[in-house]
Amino acid sequence: MNWMSRCRRAAIVLATLWMVGGPGPFPLPVDAALWTEQASGARVEPELGRMNQALVRLAGSLRPSVVQIGVSVEPESGKDLPPDHPPLSPGDRPKVGSGVILSADGYILTNQHVVEQASEIEVQLMDERKFPAKIVGRDVRTDLALLKIEATGLPPLPLGDSDKLEVGELVLAIGNPFGLEYSVSLGIVSRKGRAIGGSGAFDDYIQTDASVNPGNSGGPLLNMRGEVIGINTAVIPNRRVAFAIPVNLAKTLLPDLQAKGRVAWGFLGVSIQDLTQQLATALGVQDTKGALVNNVLSGQPADAAGLKRGDVIVQFDGKSVSNVRTLQRAVSFTPVGKQVELQVLRQGKLEAIRAKVGEAATAERQASVAPPRRDMGMTLEELDAEKAKKFKLREDEEGLVVTDVARGGPASGAGIRAGDIIREVNRRPVRSLDGYRGALRRGDGEVDLFLLKRGEAYVYVAVKPKT
Repeated sequence: MNWMSRCRRAAIVLATLWMVGGPGPFPLPVDAALWTEQASGARVEPELGRMNQALVRLAGSLRPSVVQIGVSVEPESGKDLPPDHPPLSPGDRPKVGSGVILSADGYILTNQHVVEQASEIEVQLMDERKFPAKIVGRDVRTDLALLKIEATGLPPLPLGDSDKLEVGELVLAIGNPFGLEYSVSLGIVSRKGRAIGGSGAFDDYIQTDASVNPGNSGGPLLNMRGEVIGINTAVIPNRRVAFAIPVNLAKTLLPDLQAKGRVAWGFLGVSIQDLTQQLATALGVQDTKGALVNNVLSGQPADAAGLKRGDVIVQFDGKSVSNVRTLQRAVSFTPVGKQVELQVLRQGKLEAIRAKVGEAATAERQASVAPPRRDMGMTLEELDAEKAKKFKLREDEEGLVVTDVARGGPASGAGIRAGDIIREVNRRPVRSLDGYRGALRRGDGEVDLFLLKRGEAYVYVAVKPKT
């Protein structure tokens, strides 16, 4: 038998084996299957099956309303975050974030930190269409931004009521973690009103264990009715703990962001702290309700109204003040220019003081109207109870406290130390950061004269800033 005949015979044998025994030269017995495809004995609960299908349908209906946001970031960007913001994950700020479609004509809500300092913004829809986006408005305090793309017929998501959200509720987080498009994760609400690291007025996050990672920022947290109840903003690195901005806060800001591009926050110009029982006793106050004034900024509404250090604010515009946070929120949401009455405990007596609420942004701009930046290599802060305790100073010290000195910098070279009190700059008394900035010389290369208080001693030092 020649070589070709042997090949033909082998092919016939293999073909016969294939037809008899299935796809392979070594057919398995019928009772030796590698897997089964139907449950045997185990009863599938119909409720679980219905819930599973409901989640599949819900996620499928929501995903087209979530967008991917790509940004081109300018150098040195990504520095501004609101006070008491939860920590972002280590590494660079995400160049990809998420957003939620608010309207069919292209308004999109996201985090401010996703688009801060962006030179270009591109929004990609689930159907892979891409649009350039512009920033309509943004607010650093709350870390929210409103974008606009030129599109029509988009599928918006309804905004729910985050005040009605309950701990233990199931929630979905949708976004683009690590750039992985339109990912969905399921979790529960772990806590409401979560404060992180301080008592900031807007430190009021929804905590969830739904998986949220870099790239999810700006995407929606949704309830089982498909309503947005939060905007995912941050996560504790390497922990399944995430935070979302309550959507009710966003709803109060969106009209201003759309119409004005920013939010006009109320401002009094005081530094305040919570009352402890010991402080209340020392001040002759019956309980710890209220906010203790530990500093009044020069030239600001509180100063013009006559508020003083040591005053305890117990009522603002007809509403009781229980602590620092309630006062901060009340002032912030008060219309700029409104005349309000404050009830103040001063040396044990209740007094009424009228004040005109200013605008925080105006105060910040006034603080920045100063000489060109002069790098002294030190950090100054207005004195409060916490810093007085840290540096063993009296709370009634006048001036600014040096809280940090850079090694090898101009201040260090002049002998300035952390804990020193800056009383004068160029022979002008300073009581606030505004006053400090205004007292600095303007010319390049000019030397500034500082009067320091260290303990009970005073000393002049000359500091030449970095150029």
